[in-house]
Amino acid sequence: MKITVKAFIYSFLFICLGSAAHAQINMPDSVRVGLGAELASATGTGFGTGVTTDAGGTAAAAYSYGVGLVLRGDIPVMSHLYATATLGYISFLPTGKSSYSQQAILKTSLPDFNTIPIKVGLKWLLGNRFYVQGEIGETFLANKKELYALYGNSVTWSPQIGLVLPLKKRHTYIDAGLRYERTESFYNDSNHNTFWALHIAYEFNL
Repeated sequence: MKITVKAFIYSFLFICLGSAAHAQINMPDSVRVGLGAELASATGTGFGTGVTTDAGGTAAAAYSYGVGLVLRGDIPVMSHLYATATLGYISFLPTGKSSYSQQAILKTSLPDFNTIPIKVGLKWLLGNRFYVQGEIGETFLANKKELYALYGNSVTWSPQIGLVLPLKKRHTYIDAGLRYERTESFYNDSNHNTFWALHIAYEFNL
């Protein structure tokens, strides 16, 4: 599965590069590049390394919130439709009860859960401002050894809705969106890492 996803990503990026050159000539818009910030909130108590039960009998979440940066390119394919390529870095911070997680040793708090998602997808503009977007790719674990993970990368997919606001300066925009993201486990179990993320970015046309 992982090899298939990688092959898909590389093929997609190759097609996007060709589409970008074509778009510069035939499309009403040019390639857009955005640099943004994200605030993420993990869902449930099983994010990252999973959880056990503390002395009080309550499940303890190892990670709850994350912050990150993202670089995205939007390549016009046809009117209102863009191919997207996204590179990010999101760091999830341990909660106060992280020492009760499955990977904690002798009740020692875990390090940050640092991820590098690389995704490709499509963005469809509904009118001039609203959009829906879907992406698929892989998330790499930046500190695999510290977290005693079995795998350094895992399949990721994410749908997103958002709003593009043109600024006074021509060909510049603010992109604000809400995304749900799911990544397969790094520990060879049935756990999934899922979170919601608020995304805001400054975009400009090349």
